[in-house]
Amino acid sequence: MRETPSLDNREIVEPERAGARGRVGASWEEAIDASPGRAFAWLTILYFVAVFGLSHLKLMWLDELITLHIAKHGGPAAIWDALAHGADPNPPVTHLLAHYSRALLGDHEWAYRLPAALGYWVGLLSLFGYMRRRVPGTWAIAGTLLSMSMAAFDYSYESRSYGIFYGLAMLAFLSWTCAVDPSGSGRGRTLGVIGLVAGLALGISTNYFAVLAFFPVATGEVVRTAMRARGERRSGGPMRLLRAVDWRIWVAMAVAAMPLLAYRPLIERSIAQFAPYAWNKVSLGQVADSYTEMVEVVLFPLLAFFVLAAGMWLGLRHAEVLCSGCRGRVMPRWMQGLRQHGGMGVRIPTHEVAGILTLMAYPFVGYAVASIRGGMLSPRFVIPVCFGFAIAGTVVAYGMFGHLRRAGMAFGCLMLAWFVSREAYVGYWYEQQKECFYKVVDHLPGALAEVPGSAPIVIPDPLLALTFQHYAPAEMARRVVFPMDFPAIRRYQGDDSPEENLWAGRNLIYTMPIETMAEFQRTTHEYLIVSGDQNWMIRDLNDHHYLLTRLPINTRATDLGGFTPLAHGVPVLYKESWDNPVADISEPLTVPVPFVAAENVPSAGMGHNGGARK
Repeated sequence: MRETPSLDNREIVEPERAGARGRVGASWEEAIDASPGRAFAWLTILYFVAVFGLSHLKLMWLDELITLHIAKHGGPAAIWDALAHGADPNPPVTHLLAHYSRALLGDHEWAYRLPAALGYWVGLLSLFGYMRRRVPGTWAIAGTLLSMSMAAFDYSYESRSYGIFYGLAMLAFLSWTCAVDPSGSGRGRTLGVIGLVAGLALGISTNYFAVLAFFPVATGEVVRTAMRARGERRSGGPMRLLRAVDWRIWVAMAVAAMPLLAYRPLIERSIAQFAPYAWNKVSLGQVADSYTEMVEVVLFPLLAFFVLAAGMWLGLRHAEVLCSGCRGRVMPRWMQGLRQHGGMGVRIPTHEVAGILTLMAYPFVGYAVASIRGGMLSPRFVIPVCFGFAIAGTVVAYGMFGHLRRAGMAFGCLMLAWFVSREAYVGYWYEQQKECFYKVVDHLPGALAEVPGSAPIVIPDPLLALTFQHYAPAEMARRVVFPMDFPAIRRYQGDDSPEENLWAGRNLIYTMPIETMAEFQRTTHEYLIVSGDQNWMIRDLNDHHYLLTRLPINTRATDLGGFTPLAHGVPVLYKESWDNPVADISEPLTVPVPFVAAENVPSAGMGHNGGARK
């Protein structure tokens, strides 16, 4: 029989166990600090496991499918031609990367998403590299996890430019800090300049809003120049300032901006095409959304953390004037330890602080740039703001708690738990979205029984149309048609950005028929409509006195919306026939009014009333 330990024995055993747990925690922290590169390698494995898993759960949506169709269109010349026609308001590098990734790996979703995953990883590596130079390895890993806990992570497996230019923005910032580091080697500074040019130039070659990545570097360089000028004692006046300027950096930024000259025709075309009825008009509301949607829930704890740190810093400053006995009475023991540790100072050069603050102010910088030129702004355009908050949050946390044993491990474990919990929820939501999409597909056979066997399936919602054509069974996908009436779209929907994309790519990159309402109605007698109740086409047909019959089929597809929506609203099913009998054929107001092709195109004015007689 096993003896039950006495109280005295337990008093000995429990401290031993606690000491063992402490040694385990300390050994983990020591191992990471001793070999942070190995720890980042394990983090990389976690990253790609999460990206692969979430990509498997997530259906490709409209924006990704636009990239897919352009990438499949052909090589560099064909891609440039598609962009010149306005098929996508972005520069060509993302599409080229997707094209060559597809050529290497095959026509798979992961092949199209791989460039974004690698681009985001470059950002993680650059962030870790930067923080490793300023804080111990454990804290650098924890700060990298903090950046992964924000909504920018959702773009790491989306086949668009955002994950790529996100990573390149951090690469440019890290390269700049290496290029101007006086303690670095000459080779290291030269590589820093090369990395700066590459990060900025490739960034604006994936998304024009990557021009914002110039601002943290430029702001930091202005501050650095001012400090160098203040320290220059040999002469005053303009020569003093000229000697303080690091011309290498400004020339590097000028060289990096050169691709914009080549892209100028594409930029002008995109602004003219998309800005008038864009869904993402510039507003201060977009600035606020950029913080709450990209930094996401972690924003508010970080802001509270910054306020606490500022209060502690002020408290330490005021405590310095007190006698030692008074300090012992008014200050908590852990704050006394912080003071003995050297206060909250973390050695970050002032010019880097200026750059970090500019990263944190990214949405405001984006608002200013978009207000001057472009007229469009979206939270996804400013996702490098997450780097600013990740760096600031980590540095402040280290300044406050870096003197405490295993504080870095605790911070890292908290961020790891946050990341895993968040991505588990996101994965569950993607699975629900996928199930709802296939509910729509599964309900179609019953609806198609109500129309002739060759009747088209009309999907006037661009979010649903391309996804349906990509994932639905081939016999259904071949029947999909996308008609358009731009004045009605603008009147009832408020914007026409997705429709502009599809219209520009019709007969060029899309196999789905894309026609004006007049062309479609002229050749089709009966068809099935799949759309939300408030879709523009339903209202447009009512304006023209066409008889619509809503089928008594509930798709129950309530979770198709969200961060990357697959539909506007819950899809419902309608049957329509232009020659259906109306309530009173003798009443002129009930006779269907034909559509006019010239009044359906993008150049048609908003004053058009659809031809409906009053």
